[in-house]
Amino acid sequence: MTRGWLHIGIAAIATCLVASDGGRDYLKIRHEKSLVTFFLVTFVFPYWASTLLHFVPWKRRVAHDVALVLDFLGIASGFAGQTVAWCGERWWALVDVDATDETNGKVKINPDRVAAVAAVAATCILAYILTVAVLRRNRVPVMLHRRTARFAITGFNMLMLGIVETRNVRSVPLNVLLQLVGKIFVPGYFVLCVAVDATRKGPLPLWPGVWSAHENWHVVILILHVMQFYAISRKTHGEGFKWEWPE
Repeated sequence: MTRGWLHIGIAAIATCLVASDGGRDYLKIRHEKSLVTFFLVTFVFPYWASTLLHFVPWKRRVAHDVALVLDFLGIASGFAGQTVAWCGERWWALVDVDATDETNGKVKINPDRVAAVAAVAATCILAYILTVAVLRRNRVPVMLHRRTARFAITGFNMLMLGIVETRNVRSVPLNVLLQLVGKIFVPGYFVLCVAVDATRKGPLPLWPGVWSAHENWHVVILILHVMQFYAISRKTHGEGFKWEWPE
């Protein structure tokens, strides 16, 4: 339940920020579609999806299963949406035409956009798998339906985001930190300490009955999300970027 309170708070604050002029000015996203997209798929949609799962005491199993599916989709689509946001407009255009005199209109494949399209396609496949999982919930629990395939798709989306981040985050320390936390610690901690079949307590503090490894995992993810948003904001606005509340 603690993670439910945590996520409903984050979701509510994020929604108020993105919905208000002052909030958008503070975040410096008012005139930046890619930053709005990034913020929505990182702090709004997935956190509301998680709230539905962890905060609402569903009495019907089918309602809980649908909330579980939305949570799964929120995670995978978050990776895909972030990858799309890094690519900006025309993220689906896989090739660029360099029309300079030296290249004579040479066509070049854009690796970032390839990653974005691949992540979106993978998320669509996941949505199909999860739809089938709900329809067949009486045969196999949704949590266990095609679990390996679900993890593989989420991992694939994580990899696509990692490729794009690595290519676009100019600060080496920040880039390395994003990859270590987001692509190594977060999935590793989940598998070892958070998953339903996890067997380890991990290095982070626990409070039995109140604060579990799952809460630790979500806090680390929140910190990661702030770092990711800072990284894409820094690329958009320049190296001297900082958040300041408008007067």
